[in-house]
Amino acid sequence: MQLIRRTIWKLQDRKAQILLPSVLLAPIFVLVIYLLFETAKVSMTKVRQQFALDNAAYSQLSAASTYLNAVAMVNGPLPYRVMLYYKDQKVNPKETAAASGKQPISIFELFYHGGGVPVIGPDYDTGINNPPPAESIDWGVKYDPANQEYSRQDWEKEQPRLASSDEWVPVMSKSLVNDYYFPALRYGTVVIQNYLETYVRTGSIYESQSYVYKEVSKNAIMFREAYYLNTNDCKKSDCARQSAFQLQRYITLGTKPFELDKVRFYASDSGLSGEHGGAINLDLPMSEIIKTKLFQFAFLDSSSRNKLRTLGRGVVLKQPFKLPRNHFNINLEQKYKPYVRNTAILSCPRNSNNCVWPNPLPKYTVTLDP
Repeated sequence: MQLIRRTIWKLQDRKAQILLPSVLLAPIFVLVIYLLFETAKVSMTKVRQQFALDNAAYSQLSAASTYLNAVAMVNGPLPYRVMLYYKDQKVNPKETAAASGKQPISIFELFYHGGGVPVIGPDYDTGINNPPPAESIDWGVKYDPANQEYSRQDWEKEQPRLASSDEWVPVMSKSLVNDYYFPALRYGTVVIQNYLETYVRTGSIYESQSYVYKEVSKNAIMFREAYYLNTNDCKKSDCARQSAFQLQRYITLGTKPFELDKVRFYASDSGLSGEHGGAINLDLPMSEIIKTKLFQFAFLDSSSRNKLRTLGRGVVLKQPFKLPRNHFNINLEQKYKPYVRNTAILSCPRNSNNCVWPNPLPKYTVTLDP
């Protein structure tokens, strides 16, 4: 009886009025803590999956931009900078040409005006220009537009006209060698050898870059690897299947080399007394001398040009992911079908998104939008 009275007295006490609701609210507080914990798990999982998708897309497209920029560099800017070494080495006009007022010109111009090497603009008279400013979005890489001996206009197209197998293609200006002293023994042999070495090395760089890109783009391997390394819920060989398949359709980019087999150089027909007898042909079959054709540049095939136009607009990548189990045994995946997404863009400063050939510009960049 006394215990009952004490209990009643305690319940009538003001402090006891707080105790009872607290006991009743305790399960609600525990439930809220569980909800916060499970919500944090879901949030962390989505953040990790979004980072994995962004990182994977950027890695794979960065490989593509590196490849396209490398091809753009070997398509003119690189051999141009190498051959520009000869801009300070002059050849003199023969007597009749000097009498008509012609001045010495550089050995570089013998090749440039003959279509042997494209130049960076804007001066196309001599072809000798300073490096383009960093902010430039048009380097103006062209062959000599005034070359009438063997015009390269059919080469400077997205789908260039290939030289026929029985056609000797000059890479020097015959008219200039007719008017200037360029003896084979004094200048010609060394310069021609350096020209061939330049383009052989350029072709080797192109082949190496093409091989590497083919390997890293096969089955979107870089995309899958990067996604796998940033998550723990997929197999290495089959990670991010849906988004990898979507991106793989556009990263299988192909370029074709434009090569010459029969290459024609010129040298002065000079006698022992130093007279100039005009230009003589120095025809070199590349397949016999270097055992392969001589690389000039590379261009995108039609399928790759279409893919780059799509990549320039952006490819939407959408990747479903698994959610961790929760304490309430609710299947959130079935109810909400969670996924992450982004828009992957590979672009250069051209409306066609073709900065490989013609007028190459090594400025492809990667952008990720939500």
